[in-house]
Amino acid sequence: MDLEKTLSEGLESVKGHVDTLKNDLEARYDKLQEEVKSAGAADEATKGEIKNLEEIIASQKERLEAIEKNGNRLGVNGESVSMKSQVQEALEGKGVQDQIDAFKSGQISGFTMDTKAVITAGDAYTNDVVPADYVAGFKYDADRKVHVRQFIPNGTTTSDKIRYIKESGFTDNTGVTAEGDASGQNDFDLTATDAVVEKISAHFRVSKEALNDTAGLASHISLRGMEKYMLQEDSYLLYDSTYGLTITSTDYTLDQYVLDAEAQEHDVLLEAIKQVENRNFRPTAIMMSISRFYDMIRRKDADGNYIFPTDVVFGQRVPVVRGVPIVATNAINANDFLVADFPQLTTLFDRESMQVRFYEQDQDNAIKDLVTVQISGRLALPTYLPNAGAYGSFATAITNAGNS
Repeated sequence: MDLEKTLSEGLESVKGHVDTLKNDLEARYDKLQEEVKSAGAADEATKGEIKNLEEIIASQKERLEAIEKNGNRLGVNGESVSMKSQVQEALEGKGVQDQIDAFKSGQISGFTMDTKAVITAGDAYTNDVVPADYVAGFKYDADRKVHVRQFIPNGTTTSDKIRYIKESGFTDNTGVTAEGDASGQNDFDLTATDAVVEKISAHFRVSKEALNDTAGLASHISLRGMEKYMLQEDSYLLYDSTYGLTITSTDYTLDQYVLDAEAQEHDVLLEAIKQVENRNFRPTAIMMSISRFYDMIRRKDADGNYIFPTDVVFGQRVPVVRGVPIVATNAINANDFLVADFPQLTTLFDRESMQVRFYEQDQDNAIKDLVTVQISGRLALPTYLPNAGAYGSFATAITNAGNS
């Protein structure tokens, strides 16, 4: 119910009753005047009626109290500013009391009472009287923006596996041959290797009422489901126990970098690049965690100068080590690094790209009026040439190098 309307109607009702009371008292006063003129004295009954004026006013106060209980208003600092208190204050004011006394003595034929009340939103409104303005969408902490698939070749497949032929051993007898001598015989083995297609998936179950009544909920579910899918895909691409690139790449060789008491992340990455280049590949990217990346670029020399160029430290250009760009992402564990010629190392094949589907027919959805939201994708990740990558631990490599 509208509060101002209710209070206004209550106030008008009280004023109307007071007007009726005033008219009634004026009639009794006229009767009193006639009695004085005709008999020289006022009838005691008429005097009694006038004397009862204060009791009649008191009854109106009780009615105002009932209105106040329904309004349940509080003023500043919890003090009542009800209509009852305002009217009572007006009745007890000197001006009104003077008018009542003058009325009772016959000096006037009526009186006027004014009430003034202040209503504020904080004092008078209960619950959501003034509707809030809502900001569109749902707020949540962001998920990762940089993903592994952005830095490796992508392809598609219509099969349930990727098969590639790998040379698994080569006997090389190429050499200088004297005239008339037989040339050396070379030999190699070929092996068919498969990478199977695997699925990443998750689902939500939500009521149809929630989807229909909550603006943007379907989009939010789709977005959050896809973001969580990408996080799991990152984990699969790097750390799956069979196909993860940190599992299939060649391990960083510790004993090739030793006797350096000043070794740091930059030095380890130089060594990893060297090891990959020694295997006749040219690294295309370095993957390391965001935390380890910032540890590296903030390091200073003995004079307090940054080791990395200041335009790298302050983000004016992409950081590189030996010309190989660094990808800082928390897809890789905090202490890990992966240096690789990624096009030679692998290709990510999508059998079914990530999809979001809404199903009404699932389990007991029909009788419960629920909707199942399925997020899924199928992919395969063959590692063609493990020697195109070097995977290792910064802590282990630095300690092994001599900086303990």
